[in-house]
Amino acid sequence: MQVKGTSFNDRQENSAKAKLELLKRAREKSPMNDPNFAQRQAEKAAAAAIREKERAERKAAKEAEKARLEAERIENERIAAEEAAAAAAAAQAEAERLAARQAIEEAKAKLAQFKKR
Repeated sequence: MQVKGTSFNDRQENSAKAKLELLKRAREKSPMNDPNFAQRQAEKAAAAAIREKERAERKAAKEAEKARLEAERIENERIAAEEAAAAAAAAQAEAERLAARQAIEEAKAKLAQFKKR
């Protein structure tokens, strides 16, 4: 059976020729044939390397800032603990001073009572 005057072999040959033509066009459009392809690929690789370096620098800066803030927090806690200890010592000293003063006042009061006798 023939379609529009062509035989099976003719259609098969036409199909093979069309496929070869498509392959030829694809090879012509291939970036490997472009003289600037290697240069563009190198530029892309360089840009990617720069982005990676900048990302690593940002990460290192972020980690350094985190470490600095942690050290600052620890130092603030140390200072607060020292201030609390100093305040506790001052309160203890004040309590001892007041106790001594009260003891002196009581001793004076007993002495005054003793003298009245």
